[in-house]
Amino acid sequence: MSTTEDTLIHISRLISFNTGDRSLEKDILNDNFNWDNIVEIGSKHLIIPTIYIRLKSKGLVAYLPEDLQVYLKYIYDLNNERNQSLLNEVKLINTWFNAENIEHVFLKGAAMIASNYYEDIGERMLGDIDLLVHKDQSEKAFQLLIDKGYTFAKEPTINPKYFEDKHLLRLASKDYIGAVEVHFKLLDKDQKNLKPEDVLKDKQFVRHTNIPIPSVKHLITHNVLNFQINDLGSFYNYIGLKNYFDTLVLWPHLNLEEQRIVLRNKHILNNFNLGSIYFKDIPKPPRSLRLIYNTKIYQLKNQSKAFNYWHYKIHTYIDFSKLLLHRTYFFIINKNYRKDILNDRSRIKAFIKSKL
Repeated sequence: MSTTEDTLIHISRLISFNTGDRSLEKDILNDNFNWDNIVEIGSKHLIIPTIYIRLKSKGLVAYLPEDLQVYLKYIYDLNNERNQSLLNEVKLINTWFNAENIEHVFLKGAAMIASNYYEDIGERMLGDIDLLVHKDQSEKAFQLLIDKGYTFAKEPTINPKYFEDKHLLRLASKDYIGAVEVHFKLLDKDQKNLKPEDVLKDKQFVRHTNIPIPSVKHLITHNVLNFQINDLGSFYNYIGLKNYFDTLVLWPHLNLEEQRIVLRNKHILNNFNLGSIYFKDIPKPPRSLRLIYNTKIYQLKNQSKAFNYWHYKIHTYIDFSKLLLHRTYFFIINKNYRKDILNDRSRIKAFIKSKL
């Protein structure tokens, strides 16, 4: 077993809800339990606060080296404070949108920390505040945030002028900690089981705060498909431990029929196929040639750094080639785009160089 694989198994046992505390205690006390690797990979997957809270919940923090206890608590405290600020910002945006009759629902991490699904608001790390509105209200929502003091998080490129994204330009404010993205689409590739209009129609409201979040079925579906499609989890055949932890939290809240509906999507099957290697809480899909192949490729990547490197490089070149072909065709047929590209050539050259 590779060092990476061994570390991933250790982390999955730390954050799982089904690990026997006594057996985990024995693992932690074993001299082979490599905390340096766990912290390195846990940081990469943005789950250090999750590890801390799960260990605390199991009464196992005291078994850790003292300096590690201090470090994990420090990261958790920072995240908890940040999430409290983000939640206050979510509440404020919710008030603004309600006042202007903009139908909306908060997504992903914003929805998760606003919900009652976690036992501790600080156990999940998140980046932006994502929210979904109807497309015909997206400009109104965007302008409302501008009026409230938000501005472009970074200098806009020429792309939004010619190509529609799933959300409007990312906004940030000096008065608030979280950047905001106003979505009118959820995924880079549409999926029939996650239509924006259905997510808005079936939204639920968090008790006490009245914050709108997706139904649990849509929340877990978006959680997985955002990782598999938008973050290219299916394309690169890799895993995200933060993504899996959300699945562990949400899956028990689905009834059997909802679970069957969720598992009809091939991208979700890919995600659960690899997740079930580490988590007993995640159902293992029926074997198929595609899933067997994906498992073998994933295992080879963990076993061989060289294979992992070339697998990533080849897929990066394929992805970039598709983009380049599409943009080259558009460059040829659209005079205004051609002019903007030539004016923006320094940034374009830097982007191409970063991909190669």
